Amino acid sequence: MSDSPAGRVPGWAIIPAALGALLVLVPIVSMAARVDWPGLPALLTSENAVTALLLSLRTAVASTLVCLVLGIPLALVLARAHHTGIRWLRALVLLPLVLPPVVGGLALLAAFGRTGLVGHYLEAGGIRIAFTTVAVVMAQVFVSLPFLVVGLEGALRSVGTEYEKVATTHGASPTRTLLWVTLPLVAPGLISGTVLAFARALGEFGATLTFAGSLQGTTRTLPLEIYLQREVDPDQALALSLLLIVVALAVVALVHNSPRSGRARRHSTRRRQAPGVDTAPRPRVHAGTLTWRGTLRDRGHETELVVEPGQTVAVVGANGAGKSTLMGLLAGLLNPDEGRLTVGDDVLTDTTTGTHVPPHQRRVVLLGQRPLLFPHLDVQGNAEFGPRSSGEKHPAAIARRALDDAGALQWAGEHATSLSGGQASRVALARALACNPRALLLDEPFAALDVASAPSARTALAQAVRQTGCPTVLVTHDLLDVLALADRIVVLEGGRIVESGTVTEVLSAPASSFAAELAGVNVAHGVLEADGVLHLDGGVAVHGRQKAAAPMGATAFAVFPPSSVAVYLEPPHGSPRNVWPAEVATLTDQGGAIRVTLVVENGTRLSADLTAAAVAEMGLRPGRQAWAVVKAQEVAIHPSSGRLRTTPAP
Repeated sequence: MSDSPAGRVPGWAIIPAALGALLVLVPIVSMAARVDWPGLPALLTSENAVTALLLSLRTAVASTLVCLVLGIPLALVLARAHHTGIRWLRALVLLPLVLPPVVGGLALLAAFGRTGLVGHYLEAGGIRIAFTTVAVVMAQVFVSLPFLVVGLEGALRSVGTEYEKVATTHGASPTRTLLWVTLPLVAPGLISGTVLAFARALGEFGATLTFAGSLQGTTRTLPLEIYLQREVDPDQALALSLLLIVVALAVVALVHNSPRSGRARRHSTRRRQAPGVDTAPRPRVHAGTLTWRGTLRDRGHETELVVEPGQTVAVVGANGAGKSTLMGLLAGLLNPDEGRLTVGDDVLTDTTTGTHVPPHQRRVVLLGQRPLLFPHLDVQGNAEFGPRSSGEKHPAAIARRALDDAGALQWAGEHATSLSGGQASRVALARALACNPRALLLDEPFAALDVASAPSARTALAQAVRQTGCPTVLVTHDLLDVLALADRIVVLEGGRIVESGTVTEVLSAPASSFAAELAGVNVAHGVLEADGVLHLDGGVAVHGRQKAAAPMGATAFAVFPPSSVAVYLEPPHGSPRNVWPAEVATLTDQGGAIRVTLVVENGTRLSADLTAAAVAEMGLRPGRQAWAVVKAQEVAIHPSSGRLRTTPAP
């Protein structure tokens, strides 16, 4: 029992737990007490006993193997498919759990018996199943398959699909992903389900008796032998029952203890490896322009994007703007309704020709918000995953080179689960670089890092991206990511690109509300009414300095920092040209200043940075009426033409 307060068992649970354990233990102890121990060897070595035991073990092993072959794909379909008929399929598969075994035997007999639905065709071909050893295996599979499926499906749902998406975008085919990633991740559930299936098969009685009968040496398994001996020789029945319990207990204990020791041995072996860099050429880089244009109608998504070799484009926008959808389309995880994606001369998606290169063949590598290192592999194994998946000749050398480039070679022998957040982020980067990507997709790669780890990880990523020379798309909410990594910015809103430009263009004069928030400035959209005068909806006018010539009536936007906004409780004296009645919406601590959000009468939201003393002195709080004042010389007015676009200039 745990000494930790969080792990203590409630006192009231001790009594029912003890009763439950005794309900299982007392009958077994009582049976052991009645066994004729002096005569036990003779009872267990009788010809009938040995024959029945060996038959039970052979058929139980065979049925368990059949359960694995059938149950793993079946559990995968039940866990991953989303068709409406899946719930009915699940109900049918799990039906044997609630059926009396004798009913299962009758069902098998009706299907595969001599006159059964399928059996009479088999009989015509000279194949007989009922009352054979094959019938024993089928009966055991019928009753034990659900135990494997239930355990494995639950494990598959628990681990989700994120690791599988990583494996796919790192070059692993669906089959390789299943064998190298999915099954190792669900190994505890798979082992438990296998053990339960074997134990259920070993103890199967009713379905076997009904479908296979009780033929000595052919279908009479140990449970059937126990049942027959119960009437003629109770002592031997008890001895055989004890033997069955011991065999089942030994199998369960052996299988449940073996995986942990195996993992520990692999871990210790990896840790003894030397951290040197293998001599090997760097992977060949597929440098080419990434060009995308496409739609996904059910998500209202319609985007265009051009990313040159060695260029990083930051994609920003509010939650739900379509950033993850864009990454899924580029990675091949989503199929567009209409669209075309090329990287260099390679066409990866083209709906007009029906081209859709599978994600594992694209070499468009996705690095997500969390490192998602494969927990069953060490650092070296994670870095080797991509090269091995693509069939590279020297995966270990490529992996160690990538680890060195990412500044993570010193952890090559460490287990993936032992790393800190910053270390894991570097290893994930190395794993991506080892795939020799032709394009790199970074989906908020530092979102899970603390402020101490993020700078070094950001520096390592910037250096690595420069080395690859491949086009890179970066999704982020962090201004530091944009400043450190990006050459251009694309702003998404409602599944469409509403603004794009160089980092300097967008951050110095953001035309969209999200870019303005990212840059920490105010932006207001309207129509030019006169030189230096912007007319907003609701009759609100903004006076400022016009940065470029534009005809009257053209759309434009005004930009000014929160520090330029003054707040008054009464209309100010003098002749400021930008004076707007407003209501205080929110107050936010900005670390040394208070960010006051104001809503002007036409609905425009403005931010003003004030000292805490000024906010306290004026008694500003949400709902308070005030006046926002901005000097005209602090406001820059930009024509919208050429700033708001759907495709970034190449």
